[in-house]
Amino acid sequence: MTSSRATGAENSSADPPDPEQNLRRGPDTGSGAEAAPAPPKGSTPPDRADTGDVLAASVARVRRAAGLTLSAVATRAGVSPAYVSQMESGAANPTVRTLGQIADALGATPAELLGGTTPVAPAAAPGFPPRFAPAPLLAQADGHRGIFDLTAPGATRLGARLLHADLGDHDHPTAHPGEEFAHVLAGSCRVSVGGAVRLLRRGDSCHFAATDEHHFTDPSDDLLMLVVLTEE
Repeated sequence: MTSSRATGAENSSADPPDPEQNLRRGPDTGSGAEAAPAPPKGSTPPDRADTGDVLAASVARVRRAAGLTLSAVATRAGVSPAYVSQMESGAANPTVRTLGQIADALGATPAELLGGTTPVAPAAAPGFPPRFAPAPLLAQADGHRGIFDLTAPGATRLGARLLHADLGDHDHPTAHPGEEFAHVLAGSCRVSVGGAVRLLRRGDSCHFAATDEHHFTDPSDDLLMLVVLTEE
């Protein structure tokens, strides 16, 4: 019994197992094979860039690309030139607020300085030369150069004309199938239709059956009138 108690005391006073020995043992093999040593705490894995280095390089790169001096960035950000220099060397540890001020001074965002993706500006619309295209003349004979045909090619039921101080073949009494609509855009003229005579000024219009005898007279020099005719 005495021997048994002594053995227990010896066991209780024995040093606890070294945890480093467990780390060096092979997993579950008991063979004692050594594993790769664990990296020190707080160290940066070799395949990941240090955030401070990224920030330092970004600040320097963006500042130089913008053509700004240390003093210019410092003035904009409300810090000293020495502090900006420390940021570029990686010696400074800016607060979120200071980082935002530096980013604004550089015309960037904090995310960009920390290695984020730079937003891509939308591509500008390509330039092109102006195109001048007058409406084709309906009549090119002398005295009828102010009439423009606005009708789509191939149309058979409707015709549209723009009259500029030129009444064409409607300057004397006429009649034809269909209907007619006239709207004065500028200037003035007189219209006679069905025995009625009216003075049409800018904004006035007249819609009538073209089978009734009608004609336009007294056009002003600045007359601009839209005329729409139907074939039936």
